[in-house]
Amino acid sequence: MSHSSQKVTILTEYFYPEEASTAQLLTSLATGLQGHFDVSVITGQPNYHPGDEDASVPDRETHQGVSIERVSATRLDKDNLIYRVINWITFCLLVFWRLVRSRGEDEVVLVLSNPPVLPFAVWAAKRIRGFSYAYLIYDMYPDFPVALNMVSEDSPVVNIWERAMRMVYRDADRIVVLGDSMKRRLKNKMNGDHSFSPEKITVIPNWEDGDFINPMPKSQNSFAQEQGLAESFTLLYSGNIGRFHELRTAIDAIRLLEDHGRSDIQFVVIGEGARKQEHQRYVKQQGIENVRFLPFQPMDRLPETLTACDASLVGIIPEVEGMCVSSKLYSSLAAGRPILAVVGEDDEVSRVVTEEECGTHVRPGDAERAAETLASWADQSDAAATLGRRARTALETKYTRSQAVEAYERLFDQMHGLV
Repeated sequence: MSHSSQKVTILTEYFYPEEASTAQLLTSLATGLQGHFDVSVITGQPNYHPGDEDASVPDRETHQGVSIERVSATRLDKDNLIYRVINWITFCLLVFWRLVRSRGEDEVVLVLSNPPVLPFAVWAAKRIRGFSYAYLIYDMYPDFPVALNMVSEDSPVVNIWERAMRMVYRDADRIVVLGDSMKRRLKNKMNGDHSFSPEKITVIPNWEDGDFINPMPKSQNSFAQEQGLAESFTLLYSGNIGRFHELRTAIDAIRLLEDHGRSDIQFVVIGEGARKQEHQRYVKQQGIENVRFLPFQPMDRLPETLTACDASLVGIIPEVEGMCVSSKLYSSLAAGRPILAVVGEDDEVSRVVTEEECGTHVRPGDAERAAETLASWADQSDAAATLGRRARTALETKYTRSQAVEAYERLFDQMHGLV
């Protein structure tokens, strides 16, 4: 049943043609919803890497039926925190102005948790215009920066931020979280607040494009051949090397394996990020030979880079458990490789890997268990291949775009009062 006269507006800082995972996911979602609803997007001009500042796209355009409006927020260097905050504030003020000026009560708005000030613009605009909004939590604030020691839990800023977020949670018509661990954390946070209804929390996982990322033997993988990854058993980490990504346990596991004469197992890290140099220094100081760092690869090579390995690492520090779900979970499932899940006990990644029997959960810091796991996978290739097939099956049965789009359609139908 089509409700294409019903309007859904998606608010996101990043959208097509950006290549960040958030932009890809929301572009995929918006185009999937178009037709069932009349979908429009309010976003910013792309903010590519330094040096691309002159690259701009039209303020208004249509992409696969989705109407895109780009507000002219500042595009300062986002690697500088102060500049990034300025970008956030200008973007949110412009979004607020657009919502107040033209949005009506019959409209449903989907607002993202990033940038973290965006929900406040929507909360305030709802007070004036009366539309419904769903709050999609990719990262939980201010919990996330507190856990990363970027701000003190006792600071006045965090106190005010936490109170303001409670207003956003209370006034949201629906709240979308990516997994059960996030749902538990939010329910615990709001426990005792009688004006908050836990029933409005909906779990809709993210997904990966299983047509784009397909399992591929290393023998047929040109990237694996180019980089000399075809002979050794290779654990791969591909993506942002940020403050909350856990790579040290895997690095130490390789050091232990080297100490035991296992030079046939290597760890390859593809990507950039805040902690890359720190890890590189550590590897050099420890004299570890079988850990390699490669730069980000072009987007069109992703099907090769993600499968140029024998196992995938998904590593998240336990301090942020329940505050996010790593997007690397879904790309690792798509690649059809065993997953080494170095995450907290109750992390969503741990739950999926354990329930789907497609890898091993290792507590962060337990390098010995990680080393034993990698050695057993290297020595028992048939057993490892079975884990990889289960990973791919999990993606195809539970984490596809069509399943996510259908879940969002149900959500917006409910918000429009159509069911």
